[in-house]
Amino acid sequence: MAEDYIKELTTEEKIIFLKVICRLIKADGSIDEDEISFLKQTAEFFGVDNNAVLGVIQAADSIDYIAEARKLTNRSHALQLVKELCALANVDDDLNDKELDIIIDAAHAMNIEDEKIILINRWVLDSQIVAQTGRIIMEENNG
Repeated sequence: MAEDYIKELTTEEKIIFLKVICRLIKADGSIDEDEISFLKQTAEFFGVDNNAVLGVIQAADSIDYIAEARKLTNRSHALQLVKELCALANVDDDLNDKELDIIIDAAHAMNIEDEKIILINRWVLDSQIVAQTGRIIMEENNG
């Protein structure tokens, strides 16, 4: 997520990202230690303190991710959120229906078209393939 757009996000927008990401992580019904670690690392990258992250985690069950996503009115930021959600959902090579529903619902709440969601997800997958290919070529971690 080493992206310049993060510098443009307000503190409120960063919290929105974390809330929607948290809801995606919780799509399977639980949040494990690795996922909490991911949230904390993301928050650190965003410059959001741990107390705010803990608040998001504690409120995970009551997060209305659709209402949160609607608060993002900057299209560029909305597209970035969709990209981050797609990356997270595909990180384990298993984009399940619940995760897909959250991505689609959040994207629709931000007026992102289905075609754009598909293109973003394809780009994320292609980027993962290119990165993996690079690791194989460079003989790093055996791919």
